[in-house]
Amino acid sequence: MATGSRFLLIILAGASSVARAQSTITITTWNIEHLGSSGRGFGGGFGAGSLPMRTTEDLKKIATLIKNDLKADVLALQEIGIGMLEGGRSRSGELNTIVSELGSTWEYFLPPVASIPADDENMFCALLWNAAKVNALDLFVMEVPNHELAGRALFDRRPVVGYFEARKDGVGTNDFILVSVHLASGQDHEENHLIAVTVIEHELNKSLADNEVQESDRIILGDFNDNPFAKTEAGNQKYSPALYAHMAFKGYTDLVSADTGATRMDSNLTSIIDHILVSKSAKLHIPTTQAKKFVPGDSSTFGPWRATFSDHFPLSFEMKVENSDDDVDFD
Repeated sequence: MATGSRFLLIILAGASSVARAQSTITITTWNIEHLGSSGRGFGGGFGAGSLPMRTTEDLKKIATLIKNDLKADVLALQEIGIGMLEGGRSRSGELNTIVSELGSTWEYFLPPVASIPADDENMFCALLWNAAKVNALDLFVMEVPNHELAGRALFDRRPVVGYFEARKDGVGTNDFILVSVHLASGQDHEENHLIAVTVIEHELNKSLADNEVQESDRIILGDFNDNPFAKTEAGNQKYSPALYAHMAFKGYTDLVSADTGATRMDSNLTSIIDHILVSKSAKLHIPTTQAKKFVPGDSSTFGPWRATFSDHFPLSFEMKVENSDDDVDFD
């Protein structure tokens, strides 16, 4: 072999090693179905019916799923109940148990409240993360107008914002924004969902500025209760796709597609209602175009799985951990 060819192979091998060494963090969104509040089993689908609150063993299984199967480092969660107030912070006994099982480096954030809400109103968005893998630089509830538009209030649950920084060798590197959302229930409220997400995208600059944050890597994720892929019996578009067209125009990519399949275990497995909208800047750090869905076996296992876990499947994607923060923040 010629010396030049051998030198080229060495370079290529070195490049391959660098690629393999590229570290990532895993980000997951998951509607965990009434964690800490009554109402589990509502909405039909596999395993539907009145379901009890989770046992300690159930919560330990959820922690094991997060650690061993999802391998998640940061989670945007929906449908978390607040069980207690401690030192001005909202806390969940169920999340406390999950965090205890995950380990001492795990933390979570729930919206602050003046008092524990009534049970039928006790569902919130939350963030859960491994502080060994990311730094939580700021955490807050997004202040958004909550008008009633297109038949529903825009926000039954206000979005929760996390400003995170990935860690590499114990040092903070690239940072990013996560906005955990849960839009109004009912897929036929697509106009309401369009307005809600438009408000989030438009108001996010102000909300970040109010908290002295400037960051262009933005990810809006969660339960949108909106399925742009649904078809009528005649094969026509069932609901408006305007939300996703608008966000694409704004530079966002949805990591959920028709190929993702059902994200909620409705009886026909056609409900694709959880989404991950990634800004153009954030997409530079995400090496995939589609989220990975965790599916627990085949449909024969879905009912029993729901009894412990949820009627939604977790959706995950990886973000590269860079050597430094190289995104262009907004002025």
